[in-house]
Amino acid sequence: MKITSLTSTLAHIRMLLPHRCLLCHQQTEHYQQQLCNTCRDDLPFPEFLCLGCANEIHQHMMFCGQCQIAPPPHLLITACHYLSPIKELISSLKYRKNQIAARELARHLALRVTDCVERQQIELPQLLIPVPLHFTRQLSRGFNQAQLIADHLGELLGIPVGNYCRRIKPTPAQAQLNAQQRSHNLDGVFQLSQSFEQSSVALIDDVFTTGSTMLELTRTINQQHNVDIQYWCISRTLI
Repeated sequence: MKITSLTSTLAHIRMLLPHRCLLCHQQTEHYQQQLCNTCRDDLPFPEFLCLGCANEIHQHMMFCGQCQIAPPPHLLITACHYLSPIKELISSLKYRKNQIAARELARHLALRVTDCVERQQIELPQLLIPVPLHFTRQLSRGFNQAQLIADHLGELLGIPVGNYCRRIKPTPAQAQLNAQQRSHNLDGVFQLSQSFEQSSVALIDDVFTTGSTMLELTRTINQQHNVDIQYWCISRTLI
């Protein structure tokens, strides 16, 4: 009885404490909501995105014309393009250490994943693997944003999350490099830390730009496993 009473008291206290939207900073309706309803509704979510390049298309089909001509080896699932206000929400997570933003980002991506499953465009993978950070960068930041997003996605979609890969070389951030530098920046940076039994996986990251990170991680996994791999990212930068 005492434990139940304490739990109830703590829940009541949390309800009374300020709980503000991460974007507009207005009060949300519930302490477990990190975005107000208005800001959540404002998050970009195009009805149709190509599952090859994540460009917007205007009808229900898997691929745009270009990707139909040259089908991609791996499906790319994104919630939206890297635009406001999703851009600010990702920055809040990565650079202002608002880890609670990871759940809202994961929720947004889960909507797209669920939509693709319902349209019978994809099957849910058996395992989620977050793109790893080098330990020096993770120590500096305090967390791996891809890990946080993957953990929430796993809870929302009922998929296990595995840390089966590690980053063995520190590299400059991809955003700081030009296209030519990016193409070689990640050569040999990943290593499979342990084996796994699942036959389908999704690699999880926050932003997809050129795909260099995902491709290098895919090469690393394929050295030991013959698995179906999807790429799941919150957003795709417009190039």
